[in-house]
Amino acid sequence: MDKISSKHLIVIALGLCVVSLKTYPIILLQTGHADTWICLIIASILILFFTYYIFKICKNRNCFSIVDIYYCSMGKHFGKFLILLLLITYYLTLVESSCIEANSLHTNLLFSTPTWFFVLFLTVPALYSVRKGKISVIIITTIGITLIIFAGINLGILTSSYKHYKNLFPVLVNGLSKDVIYTTIKSLGLYSFIFVAIPFARDVDNKSKLMRDLLIGMLLVVQMEVYSMIGIIATFGWTRAAVISYPKLIQTQEVSYFGFLESGEFYVMLQIVGGWYIKYILVFYSMLQVLKHWTKLTKYMPYIITLLVVIPSLYISKNIFLLFKILNYFSYICVTNFIIIPLIVFTIYNIKTKKLKFKESSEEKGAEVK
Repeated sequence: MDKISSKHLIVIALGLCVVSLKTYPIILLQTGHADTWICLIIASILILFFTYYIFKICKNRNCFSIVDIYYCSMGKHFGKFLILLLLITYYLTLVESSCIEANSLHTNLLFSTPTWFFVLFLTVPALYSVRKGKISVIIITTIGITLIIFAGINLGILTSSYKHYKNLFPVLVNGLSKDVIYTTIKSLGLYSFIFVAIPFARDVDNKSKLMRDLLIGMLLVVQMEVYSMIGIIATFGWTRAAVISYPKLIQTQEVSYFGFLESGEFYVMLQIVGGWYIKYILVFYSMLQVLKHWTKLTKYMPYIITLLVVIPSLYISKNIFLLFKILNYFSYICVTNFIIIPLIVFTIYNIKTKKLKFKESSEEKGAEVK
C-alpha cells in the first residue's frame, strides 16, 4: 500500500504547478505586458527540459533522496546549508498557499468573511490529511484534480465568447527586453514546484514509465497555463489585466447566458479552494519526507510547521499590497532554490556518480584480467 503508480505523478504535477500561475498572473503581467504569454511559452519549454533532466538523473542513478544527492554533491556541511535553504522555500510555499487562498476568496467572493477563517479552513484540515499519510494525500489529489479539470473545461467553454484574440498583438515590440527576461524568470519560478515531486517519485512501484507519465503531466500543466494566460489577455487586454489582483476570478464574473445562467464563480471557487488545498498538502508531505532524511523527525513536527505557517499568514493575507510585493520576491526565491541550485547540485551528482561507476567498472575488469 506504500507504493504508488507512475500515473499518479500526472496528478501530482498538476496539483503542484497549475494553481499559482492561474491565480495570480498579475506579477507576470506587470512586467511582461502584452508579451507575457510569449514569456510563459519560453518558460514552459525550459521547465520541460528541467523536469526531464532532473528526474532522468534520479532514475538513472536510482536515487530519489534529495538529501543524499545534496550531501553527495556538495559535502555534508555545505549540503546541509543548501537543504536548509530548500526547506525554507518549502515553508514559504506553504505560506503562499494559505495566504493566496485566504486573500483571493476574501477579496473577490466572500468579503464579509475574515481572512483568518480561510487560513484556518485550509491549514487545519490539511494537517489532518497529511497526518493520515501518503495514500490519503494521493487520493485527495486525484479526486481534487479530476474535479478541477472538469471545472476548467466548463470555464473554457463558458468564457470563450468573451475573448478577443486581437488583444494578444502586437508582440515583442521592444524585442527581448529585460522585462521579457524578468517575466520568463518569474514564470519559471511559478513552474518550479515540480521539484517538490521528487519524494513522491521515490515511491513509484514500477519506474519504467516514470519519465513518460511525468512528462505527460507537465505537458498538461503547460497547456493549461498557456491557454489560461492567453485567455486572460484576450478577455481584458494586458493593460486591464495587469491591474486586476486575481483576473481569473473577474473573468468568470462576466459569464451570463440567457439572462440567468451565471455559474462561472462556482467553478472558479472549486478551482481555488481545491487547487490550493491540494498544493498545500503535496508540499507539506514532501517537506516532511525531506525533513525525515535530514534530521530526527518528532511526532509534533507537523503541528509546529502548521503553527509557523498560520502565524505569518494571518497577517500577510490581510494586506493585498504586502502580499503581492512578497510574491514577486518569492518567485525569484523559487527559481533559485527549486531550479538553479538543483541544476548545479544534480549535475555535480551526475558527474561524480558517473566517475565512481567508471572506476568500479575499471577495477572489475582489472580483477578479471588478473
